[in-house]
Amino acid sequence: MKSSFHLLLISLLFAAVSGLQAQESETSPIEPDLEQPDEIIGTLILSDESALQVLDLLEQLTDKIILRRQDISPAKINFNSRGEITKREAVLALESLLTLNGIMLTDMGGRFMKAVPATDVNRHVPEMLVGSTLGLSSSQKIYAKLFKLDYLNAEQASGTLIQPLLSQNSSFVPFPKSNALLVTDALINLQRIEGILAEADQPETLRETVKFIKLDYIQAAEAQNQIENLIQGPLKSYLEGNTSVSSDERTNQLILITHPGNVSIIMDVIANVDVDAAPLTGSEVFQLRQAKAEEVVPIIEGIISGQREGREKDAEVARNNELQNNQNNTGNNNNAGNAPKQPQTTPNSAASAASETNASLQFSNFVGLSADERTNSIVAYGTQQDLKTLKELIEKIDIPLPQVLIEAVITQVTLNETQASGLSSLSLTYNGSTRTFEEILMGTAGGISLTSPEGAGIPLDNPSDFILSGAITPTNSDSDSRVLSAPRIVVSHNEEGIINVSRSQPIITSSLSSGISDSLNTRSSIEFRDIGIQLTVTPLIGADGTVQMVIEQTVENVVETVTIDNNQQPVIGKREATSTISVKNGEIIVLGGLQENSETEGNSYFPLVGRLPVIKEILGGKNNDYDRSEIIIFIRPTILTNPSEAGRLANEYIESVEETEVLKKYLENNTTDDSYLEGTKFEKDKPAFRLRWPNF
Repeated sequence: MKSSFHLLLISLLFAAVSGLQAQESETSPIEPDLEQPDEIIGTLILSDESALQVLDLLEQLTDKIILRRQDISPAKINFNSRGEITKREAVLALESLLTLNGIMLTDMGGRFMKAVPATDVNRHVPEMLVGSTLGLSSSQKIYAKLFKLDYLNAEQASGTLIQPLLSQNSSFVPFPKSNALLVTDALINLQRIEGILAEADQPETLRETVKFIKLDYIQAAEAQNQIENLIQGPLKSYLEGNTSVSSDERTNQLILITHPGNVSIIMDVIANVDVDAAPLTGSEVFQLRQAKAEEVVPIIEGIISGQREGREKDAEVARNNELQNNQNNTGNNNNAGNAPKQPQTTPNSAASAASETNASLQFSNFVGLSADERTNSIVAYGTQQDLKTLKELIEKIDIPLPQVLIEAVITQVTLNETQASGLSSLSLTYNGSTRTFEEILMGTAGGISLTSPEGAGIPLDNPSDFILSGAITPTNSDSDSRVLSAPRIVVSHNEEGIINVSRSQPIITSSLSSGISDSLNTRSSIEFRDIGIQLTVTPLIGADGTVQMVIEQTVENVVETVTIDNNQQPVIGKREATSTISVKNGEIIVLGGLQENSETEGNSYFPLVGRLPVIKEILGGKNNDYDRSEIIIFIRPTILTNPSEAGRLANEYIESVEETEVLKKYLENNTTDDSYLEGTKFEKDKPAFRLRWPNF
């Protein structure tokens, strides 16, 4: 009963396909079209039919001759269309059933096809399809198709795109040089691959935006580094993988490639970075008015080097502490199984402390300075904060130092046999009273309002109205006491002031004689040496108004002469002393004790008669006298806190001296001739005036 039903069904199918004719397709001449493919052929039912029977049925539906191998799979094929189907649907169903059971069909052209095992299909040279497969009727027959690619890479597309789409036992071969891909598969799958490649093999659409950004202030390479740090740092989740940036140093531009959604945030970063900002470092020239540049620079460099050493020590301590913490953490990890876990210390705690210490320092690592002696300036460079700090520091150093007016009176006293000091031969006139210095120092100077001495100086009640040079006078009218010099000099704090009262004495250093017998020519080389009194004073002004002075006294004079190689050479006596004295402002210092003994030869004779030559030899006689003299120096320091005070004291001094009128005329006329003496009492005694005032 079952066999008769199948025969009836097959006979109906034969009748339905009896009018088939082979026609060539425009797209593929090897593909025959079914005659009336949409014709209903009824219900198709297969029950345990062999593959050979299915091939016979397929031959009748397609009017093809199917060549078969003897080892065709003996599979039993079952199918039920569960309703009427068309002729095209029946052919597709039968081809699919054969494929599912390991039998593949390959078209040989014309009316012939092959039925081969699926594992051996490629060796049977499937027919090549030329042109598009999309216009052909879908089938499970095996064909080979060469796909030429325009944009996709054949090797990359075969592995990532084509291989997942292939049927079992299908194959593909890439051709890199021609950028083509040979695929062997069922027609229906080739059609699917062709459709996918038609969509995929397209010019790549640029999803990212390309922007050229011109920078005005910041360097392109520096801006690139900052953006790349953002890509790898806080904006990594947004920018990594879809953003790249490069710099063009020639045009100072950035080339930015990124997703359009990222443009605004990157442009905002660039806009805030590319601004006209002050450079990190700069330079400045500081002109000094009072101090010397070559002396100020070492002071500031000492401060900078000290801070630099402090930073280096802090960094070394931080590194050592971090290394120690790392070693401790390693030991704790090794002993974690044997000991309870200890809380970990922060490795960067020492580094943080060092950073806080360094943050309080004034100067950065960029600071530097040098001295320009020609202009007395300091050339400095560094950050803006460095330059600001340097300016404040230099302003505090470059201030006018307080000055000291040094009044000195240098006297010489010839002592008699009973005098131990020459102070008794000198007097001081103050507030209308005159007393000897001996009385003043002993505290018996009645009438002179002096306070008791407190230290080395003689204090005065009202020192601002007192001029030392006009107050020191000898106590007698003879020549035993005299004032040698009364100079006044102004010396800055910690600067050396020199008072030199001397004369230049020629001294023969070498002689050269030439000639014979009595005719000798002698040529001598000489040098001049200052011989006299030299006083060197270096004042230091204390915060409490005291003045500490280092005083060096040197007294030289010619005590006798000696003959050396027929040359008279002076024998120079020298007396010197060095003192360090602290006195209050305006007090008088007395320096004495530099005494000298000298011998003089004298003659004694009767008056008038004793001058006769013969009688002088008979009645006269010779005697040697010994004299003692002492140099006494009076010094009075007065602190001058500002230049106006120095001018005031200068005017007071001009008003107090006898030559006031002459000095004023000289200062007014500023002349170099003697016209400033006309009309004064010194007009007729010009040499005496010049002796008293040698600088005029």
